[in-house]
Amino acid sequence: MKRLAVLLAVILGGALHVGAWAAAPMAVKAAPVKGDQCVECHKAEATKSHVFHGECNSCHTNAADHAKNQEAREKAKGTKPAAVVATKPESAQCLACHESDKKRMHFAIAEHNKAGVQCRDCHGNHTPKIKALNAGMEKGGKTTALCATCHQDILAKFNMVSHHPVKEGGATCTGCHDPHASKQATLGAATAQCTSCHQAVRGPHAFEHPPVVEGCTTCHDPHGAPNKKLLSVAQPMMCLQCHTLANRRHGATGSTATAAAAIRAEVVSGAALRDCAACHSAVHGSSFDQHLRY
Repeated sequence: MKRLAVLLAVILGGALHVGAWAAAPMAVKAAPVKGDQCVECHKAEATKSHVFHGECNSCHTNAADHAKNQEAREKAKGTKPAAVVATKPESAQCLACHESDKKRMHFAIAEHNKAGVQCRDCHGNHTPKIKALNAGMEKGGKTTALCATCHQDILAKFNMVSHHPVKEGGATCTGCHDPHASKQATLGAATAQCTSCHQAVRGPHAFEHPPVVEGCTTCHDPHGAPNKKLLSVAQPMMCLQCHTLANRRHGATGSTATAAAAIRAEVVSGAALRDCAACHSAVHGSSFDQHLRY
């Protein structure tokens, strides 16, 4: 009989313990703060909230304390309590919901995140960051205008003689760049990114030009340059950074001199110092000629 009483006591005590444990989270869970509770003061923000952002305290963690504080300040007749400002959402709060989105799953290693950029710096939950386009950006679009608010140096390159047609509406920043990813994550595909549009120069080739294999930006500035075809340095200096003038083909006499004095005496033709690609037209790669002429 004693054993039965002890057993019943243990079972009853365990049941009470489990019931109290299960009920505890419900007791401390904060009640959701809906947009209609905030609309009295925040009319514009509450009416423009996204449908999935209906609970203010999902992003503003101290929204409930802020609301109570406002009520207390309104009721106070004498000295008012100090104001409690609603906190702005951090990237971690946004990723709590958006972490499974494949476009944002790499944000932890993204260049923007490393630089301390928060989601709210580019995205506006209540109102768009770019409300109107400035002169010169009408065709560029709001995405480009948003990027340009920080990347002013890049925006200036789109005014150069040779540039990608971003301001003309033919390309966008996000067409080439993923703002939620890392440069390291896309380094291997940099050339593939360019040749997805510039398919005429896509390989593989029987004879590859090494700088092309290394990356298009070895020779080209993708945003804009003062030289033709986005070349960061004009010809022939672009080519002469790696190549020297061969006397047998580029000398005015066409000689095959090998002596140092004879080589120095040769005159380099003006044509050779104007446009290397006039002869070496297959500069991106050739299937026929090792000198990349065809």
